[in-house]
Amino acid sequence: MASLTRHESRQAAFQILFALEKDPQDSKIDDLYDIVLNGKTFDDYLPRLINGVLGSKNDLDEQISAHLADGWAINRINKADLVILRLAIYELVSIKATPYKVAIDEAVELTKTFADDDDRKFVNGVLKNFAPTN
Repeated sequence: MASLTRHESRQAAFQILFALEKDPQDSKIDDLYDIVLNGKTFDDYLPRLINGVLGSKNDLDEQISAHLADGWAINRINKADLVILRLAIYELVSIKATPYKVAIDEAVELTKTFADDDDRKFVNGVLKNFAPTN
């Protein structure tokens, strides 16, 4: 049986991180893996994303906050957008093998699946601040 693609890993990571974000006290990560993956196999990329985002959430939130418009605070961002931003920024900052364009495109795809057009524009706007400067 083939392992999840990177795209499927990002979707699964979003779903697991979103569930943890909505109810961190009640959610057991192993149960979330079982529910989201429904028996599918995965490689080390999925836990790398999840553990990386969870382990650097405060730093990621600081980076997001630094690029919000005046008058905006991170607690005003809806949970889906926040999880998508964390995932994309984690990939951009910590997984050097992920090209900027891929991380942005994947974040936009996640908003198309799990959010709406306004969210897509917002996420894309924030992530533009993380473009390489070379």
